[in-house]
Amino acid sequence: MDRRTTMKYLAGASAVGVLAGCISTEEPESDDDGNGGDDAGDYEEHDDWETVEPDDVSGDASLWHSLSGGEQDDFESHLESFNDQFDADVAPDHISDLEEQTMAAIPAGDGPELFVWAHDWIGDYHQNGFLSDQSDEVSFDLEEYFGENAESGMFNGELHGLPHAAETVGLIYNTEYVDEPPETFDELLEIAEEHHDPDGGTYGLGWPMDAYHVSALPHGFGGYYYDDDSGELGLTNDETVESFEYVLEEVWEYMPNDPEGEAQEAVFLEGNAPFLFSGPWQLGQLDEDEFEWGVAPWPDVEGNTPSPFTGVQLIYFAAAMDEDDERAGAARAFAEWYTTNTAAIAQMADEHGFIPVHNAFADDGEEEDELTDDLQGFAAAVDQGEPMPTDPDFQTVWEPLEDEWWEALNGNKSVADAMADAESRIEDAWD
Repeated sequence: MDRRTTMKYLAGASAVGVLAGCISTEEPESDDDGNGGDDAGDYEEHDDWETVEPDDVSGDASLWHSLSGGEQDDFESHLESFNDQFDADVAPDHISDLEEQTMAAIPAGDGPELFVWAHDWIGDYHQNGFLSDQSDEVSFDLEEYFGENAESGMFNGELHGLPHAAETVGLIYNTEYVDEPPETFDELLEIAEEHHDPDGGTYGLGWPMDAYHVSALPHGFGGYYYDDDSGELGLTNDETVESFEYVLEEVWEYMPNDPEGEAQEAVFLEGNAPFLFSGPWQLGQLDEDEFEWGVAPWPDVEGNTPSPFTGVQLIYFAAAMDEDDERAGAARAFAEWYTTNTAAIAQMADEHGFIPVHNAFADDGEEEDELTDDLQGFAAAVDQGEPMPTDPDFQTVWEPLEDEWWEALNGNKSVADAMADAESRIEDAWD
């Protein structure tokens, strides 16, 4: 199951707080000689940012990913361009259940040299010995290219991956229902009430009720799931409980009564709701022939600014890189080339909503062409956001929290009791 629709399957360890304020809403200035690769189409490489290219690629390597549709086609096209340009053989393999397969294959010695996923696995995979430290092998200055976002691929001082995009949840709205996005939840709920007619097939909004998609409100109210510094849970804190009560008492009535992501997303994607809280991965599902849409950051709630969990997409260095220097060299060469290739990054941003983390896209006042309005909206949501905790213990939070939260949604428990039961289950798992 895709992490983007049901986040309870996340392995919870993740990167440091590097996203907020680091994402640009502008496209880098292009050169005039059209030297972007064929895989990047009409996109050109930035004058001032060289793509890191290998002197020689003598080995082959394997890369696993779970991208699908157009994302898969274009990513693999970039990989094919790399192979053609450098006479390399880095072979992509689409894996439908990447977590299950990497968990089984890597310790058995059958895993890939590289795999693509968000940074939330880094702590757990580090702890299990699934990753390779390439900090002494990379050939360029990561901070120069990625700024603070370079730290998303680090854990306990070891470099386990290179960043290439950011993601979070924002507000997608249907412009046939609203001209401008609401600035507060009060405004949003007024619009939701106006259009909510389940018997007529319309709803006030769609919002997947998994713990990831809901995270913006607990943080906005001053609560938290887990404190990375102290290692303490915050599910029973007054602010956390209050935020979940707000969703249950004020928002839930305007949504489909199925909390699963698929049901919540469908009402919006089919044009039957004015709003959807989701991420840039939805852009490929939207059909401009059906309706026009916009993307905005989170509206304020009860005088607070929501703060969604944020993630950084990495090309991970897997443990297999420690077994064969030539294969490791080929794998590392592709990771460096792809994550520093501004033409490829711009193409994946514009066509698939991958929010750039490359410093070429930093807002230094010199760029002329803005990224799409959709990406600006998601980038603004990233600026509101809060990175997921890095401690591997956090991985045990997702499932109990979501299970108990859904008990409250279904009227089987109060929110306070549900949060207390979730904390008890998590603490039992830690013991």
